[in-house]
This record gives sequence, C-alpha cells and structure tokens, in this order.
Amino acid sequence: MSTITRTWLAFAAIGIGMIHLALVISSPLPIAVVLVILGAIEFAWGIMTFIRDRIAYPKLVLFGALLPILLWSLLMVVAGLLEQPGLASTLGFTALGIASLLELFVAVVIAFQLRRKTDFSVPSRTPAAGRYLLGLFVGGLIVAAATTPALAATEAGAYAQPHGEHTLGFTPKQTSEFNFTVPTHQH
Repeated sequence: MSTITRTWLAFAAIGIGMIHLALVISSPLPIAVVLVILGAIEFAWGIMTFIRDRIAYPKLVLFGALLPILLWSLLMVVAGLLEQPGLASTLGFTALGIASLLELFVAVVIAFQLRRKTDFSVPSRTPAAGRYLLGLFVGGLIVAAATTPALAATEAGAYAQPHGEHTLGFTPKQTSEFNFTVPTHQH
C-alpha cells in the first residue's frame, strides 16, 4: 500500500473520530459511551497509522469501519420499531452520514488491499517528496471539507463561537432544550 493511501486512511480515521466525539454531547448516555469508545479508537488508530509506516490490524480495521454503520442502522430500526424517533434524531443525519461515507472509504480501501493479498507487515512505499506533499494536501483537503459540515451539524458545532466574535460577553444562540450560557468575566 502506498504511503499516500495510508495517510488518506489516517486522515479519514481522525475525521471519523472527531465526528463521533462531537456527537457525544447531544447523545443519550448509552449511545454517548459507545461514541466515546468508537471516537477514541478511531482517533488513536488514525494517529498510529500516521506514525507507523504500515497499516495496523487491517482485518480488525475493516470490521471497525463497518461497525458504526451497522450500529447506526440498528439504532434507526429500533427507534422506528419503538416509535421513538428522538432516540436516533439526537445524533443528526448529516454528521453520521458523512462519518459513514468516510468509514465506507476506509472499509473499501482495506477490503481491496486484503483482496489483493497485500502484505501489511511490509512498510509503505515512499513516493517522491512533491507527489507525497500533493497527496497529503489533497487527502487533508477532502477530509477537512467533509468533516467541517459534519462537525457544524453537531450540538458542539451549534455552540462553537463564530469567527470574529471572540469577546468576553459572547453568549451562544440557544438551539436546543439546553440552557447554556458562557460566563462573562467582570473586572
């Protein structure tokens, strides 16, 4: 597997992990626990994939990339059967949809490499510096373009302080049932 492909997988895993961690704030406790575990594992695997020159645990990664999609689908079915749409709606379709697309990318690449019988213990091929930087730039740009709207669609994104409004008196707009205000500092 090329170094560029490996870095794209790492970018995707970090993006997925950030999305799952951002969804924790608006999720019911049992779902939040699962999201914290998934997000932490995805983020850690992404960092490890950047650091190492090979893919760690490819079969486990393939399963792990498909597991959140399966769990989200199962949650949607259970919420429908129990007539509790609020159970699944707290997660947000946009954020989980984008995370699912990134997870499918990781799963397809790993499955393709497993099908080709790629030896994952062999270090990645190192491309020329210009090609590597271009690949790194394109991968980072694509994942950033995907994760930014996903993060903005979460509860954490709803309370993110807008650019240019970094003042002590800023109070976020109320977008949910939470009554959240930022304390102001008085001198």
